[in-house]
Amino acid sequence: MTLPNFFRASFISALVIGTAAPALAAPATPPASVAEVGPDGVGMLFPSEPSGSSFHLGDGDPTDSEPFFDMEGDEATPGLESGVPYWSTTGHRVTYASGKPAGKTVRLHLRPGGGEQSFTWRDGALENGFIGSPDDLLNFEATVYVRVHEDNGTHHSMSWKLRGGQHTKPEVARSSCVGMDVPFGGVSPQAYRELDHPTYDHLSLTPHFDYQLQEGRWLGVKVVSYLVEGGTRNLLFLDTNPFDASGTPRNEFRLFTEWHDRDGESTGHYNRAATWAGWETTFRVDGWRRVDFAYPSAREIVPPTP
Repeated sequence: MTLPNFFRASFISALVIGTAAPALAAPATPPASVAEVGPDGVGMLFPSEPSGSSFHLGDGDPTDSEPFFDMEGDEATPGLESGVPYWSTTGHRVTYASGKPAGKTVRLHLRPGGGEQSFTWRDGALENGFIGSPDDLLNFEATVYVRVHEDNGTHHSMSWKLRGGQHTKPEVARSSCVGMDVPFGGVSPQAYRELDHPTYDHLSLTPHFDYQLQEGRWLGVKVVSYLVEGGTRNLLFLDTNPFDASGTPRNEFRLFTEWHDRDGESTGHYNRAATWAGWETTFRVDGWRRVDFAYPSAREIVPPTP
């Protein structure tokens, strides 16, 4: 598989020599090409690895889909609006080690390989190449559609957590994850390492187009992560108007931002890239009293050739 055109031309720059030359408007970021259409009509940007693990919720119950999908005991109510079937949850209360006021969190844990966590980044993941089992996701694409309601006025975040495990104390290394954020409130998008829980290293990223999370509007959020020499490449795609009038996915995901997690590059607390296969891929939303979600999925892909 060759590298898609939208990766080759993410940015266009111009060098203007002389004076009085008007600035050129940046071109709109085009939608990514779709490699295949998965269950529920959701577009997939990379072909599936036939022998790899995959999960999609489909018409399943998110509160009764373990071990492949887990909501940490939160309740979810089904809904249907403008042809879009979805689930709605209020999540649960969360406190923050940073000392920020307590808030609400929703966590959707996708575990396509099933099983249990076996290793951490400090003990076994590097040597074995996975956190749980050989069925964990190594090169993968994960997608969810989300809509937030009722800002509770506390800490806000929305992110995909990648390549990790459980976030528990006192075994802080079990988190073993990295992640990418969707911005809200005027901040820049960010990536982070959270190899130990809850110690974060945050990195500001450059967006390819302007976007901030909007209350009451559906958003498609897709992340792609795959191995490259010396680390991983991590790509965050957004579909900001994801459903047509009938409720069918438009599949117009645009590359929003990207991050190379490079081994040996210090981010503060860590200098290790997360190059192991992850037992758990988590979509987390904090700061809202109610969160709607639809079509969560994660699957092993055939990564692009260099």
